[in-house]
Amino acid sequence: MTMRVSVWKAIAFITAVVVAATTLTGVKAAHAICLALPRDSGFEQQRSGSVRSPWIGEGRVGIDRGKGYSLSGSNNAWARNVSGWNAIRQSVYLYKGELHTLTVAIRSSGNVRDGYTGFRNEAQRPVAEVKFGPLTRYRTLRVQFRPAVTGRYNLFAGFWALGQDAWIQIDEVHLERPCWD
Repeated sequence: MTMRVSVWKAIAFITAVVVAATTLTGVKAAHAICLALPRDSGFEQQRSGSVRSPWIGEGRVGIDRGKGYSLSGSNNAWARNVSGWNAIRQSVYLYKGELHTLTVAIRSSGNVRDGYTGFRNEAQRPVAEVKFGPLTRYRTLRVQFRPAVTGRYNLFAGFWALGQDAWIQIDEVHLERPCWD
């Protein structure tokens, strides 16, 4: 966890230096990108097997703590069931007209056919998502969204279980957004 936090702090510092350097030299800066990490992006702050704030569970979900199933760190989130929608989500603030990029590392059982990750509005309707099927190894999925309205949206990752035991594991949820001077 310390290494991951240090890497993200280093990236944020480098981004700030680049923005400052372009401002001081008078060079017109390209739009810089900042990491707007969702809180507890790697699930390392989860202290039990249940999904807790800032994450919200939908359906049958939980946290694998120290089981060796995570992409990095000690923990990951999971969703597992034989039927229905099963997912996690977190509320974030997005800015009108600006490009926001969500990346999520996901792996699944071989029978997942209707997995989705992306952005939903406050009414929980998908506004930008990517569909995934079986992912036997962690794969980082990417979704971009340019909101028409500034406000609260939900990052999510989940799947529809279709009558047989199926699961997904989720780790390293990150959000990139534009930086402003």
